[in-house]
Amino acid sequence: MTKSKAKAAAAGEGHNTDLAEKDRKVLFFINRKDWLEAMTAKKAADAKVKQVGKAIKADLGKYGLDQIKAYEQAQTPEGLAELKARRDADLQAMRFAGVPVNTQLDIFLDRAPLTERAYTEGEEAGLRGDTLANPYNEASTEGQEFARGWHDGQGALFAGIKKKQETAADELIKAADGDEDPFDFEDEDGEEQAA
Repeated sequence: MTKSKAKAAAAGEGHNTDLAEKDRKVLFFINRKDWLEAMTAKKAADAKVKQVGKAIKADLGKYGLDQIKAYEQAQTPEGLAELKARRDADLQAMRFAGVPVNTQLDIFLDRAPLTERAYTEGEEAGLRGDTLANPYNEASTEGQEFARGWHDGQGALFAGIKKKQETAADELIKAADGDEDPFDFEDEDGEEQAA
């Protein structure tokens, strides 16, 4: 494709300048409607993000959202490298401030046995809600530990979800003061009616 064809194929900003005023007015109102709908959706999404952020803070504390973001960032090699660089810079700043910090280079190496790491990986996969896809030989000790960790993670995840749902339901359904049933109604004669 030559430059002139490529330039003609791409519609750029203001490419409708040769339209009649009436046509531009129609396009204006079509685009206005689309923009208003997008802004409404954005506001709803922003409200949902804010609501989830408040729940995270209530459940995990002040740094809970930072932990979740760091976890997600650590899922890629680039993100993990950036996290490690940030950690190193923070440790250096702490040393500059006179805070005693262990400076051994291998302090953060994982020295856990392979079976322990397999269990931890399985538990994390279960907590994430991943399907059981064992990266180890299922007949090996590591494979069995991964599966055990996955099942424990799934159990903890479902127990946590159930507990959170029960707490939310308890907050929604509370009896009135004096433990009266809010669904018991009396008719005009003073007799109770079934709800």
